[in-house]
Amino acid sequence: MLFTIDRDSLLNKLRVVEKVTSQRGNVQPVLANVLFDVKDNILNLSATDLEISVKANAAVAVKKEGKITLPAKKLVEIASKLPDKPVEFSLNEDTNIVSVSCGNSKFEIIGISASEFPKTEEEIEGGSEIEIELEPFIKSIKNTVYAAANYENRNVISGVFCQIKGNNIEMAATDGNRLTRIVEKINNKDDKTAKLVIPSKTLNEFLRICFFLPDEKVILIANNSKLTLKTMSFSINSRLIEGEYPPYQQLIPKTTANKALIDRHELIDALDRVSIMVNDRTSIVKFVFGENKLILKAETPNSGNSEDVIDCKYEGEDLSIAFNYKYVLDSIKTMEAKEVKVGLNGSLSATLFKPESEEEYICLIMPIQIR
Repeated sequence: MLFTIDRDSLLNKLRVVEKVTSQRGNVQPVLANVLFDVKDNILNLSATDLEISVKANAAVAVKKEGKITLPAKKLVEIASKLPDKPVEFSLNEDTNIVSVSCGNSKFEIIGISASEFPKTEEEIEGGSEIEIELEPFIKSIKNTVYAAANYENRNVISGVFCQIKGNNIEMAATDGNRLTRIVEKINNKDDKTAKLVIPSKTLNEFLRICFFLPDEKVILIANNSKLTLKTMSFSINSRLIEGEYPPYQQLIPKTTANKALIDRHELIDALDRVSIMVNDRTSIVKFVFGENKLILKAETPNSGNSEDVIDCKYEGEDLSIAFNYKYVLDSIKTMEAKEVKVGLNGSLSATLFKPESEEEYICLIMPIQIR
């Protein structure tokens, strides 16, 4: 294997695949590596943790084709410190040592044979294929994935529900204490449909990669158990979560007796201040709604308490209700609106938080009963 690649292209593609490599020491050492597969003037990079696999490619000048796996973390560290010049990779097939040269810098890296790299999921054949714009897909992920149950639970609510129907994409997530749901407009030119539960881990990885790539469209390819998310720059292969997602629509209240309209940034800032004195075990902040005022209170036994007051527009009876403040912050920080609408039906009923400018994104948070 002997090829030359632009330094920025190398670093960019390594960052796409590097985070998927396994960091756990008790698994196969090759899972901490990236597979380099050079042929037809293309460098194909692959990484996997046996649950998700990510692939990226880049144009290179190839003098000799070949394959090898190299340690991902070390490669990113090297590439990030190289001068902005062409980088040459040369493999000694007898020793599995790769020489990396750039300007006056030279490194020798011990690789692991490509034959030891696990066979990753290939792009799904015969599955339903839907192309949509990337922007509404990313927005839908950002506004839901944080509310999914811990991935280690490995049950259906550790995933995000995704339905494509007509020119809408609907996504929802819940961990049992909160529920998020968003509906976004898409251009579904072939009027295809899909109903999937995608692992939150897969979607978080997809978000991370999209952050520094300029793609505009994504293709979803799915069958009953597997999913490929594919753009011009990379692809992610993952399993789907099997099982029936909870009927979350039934949980969303049609009306609320009490309503508040609050400046989003003021609420974020006030929660940040008050939360300094929360009990770390419970993270409880008390919300006291009154005549055009919201009082936020927190206290920790043996430490003290805090209080903040912000103006708001409030309709309804005076009401005290308590939340895990982190759930509220997670929700309102993803919103883009200037103001947040809050809908309440009592101190023990689930409360709606939604951006003032959007009706199709909601976060429903269960309160905490204070004894």
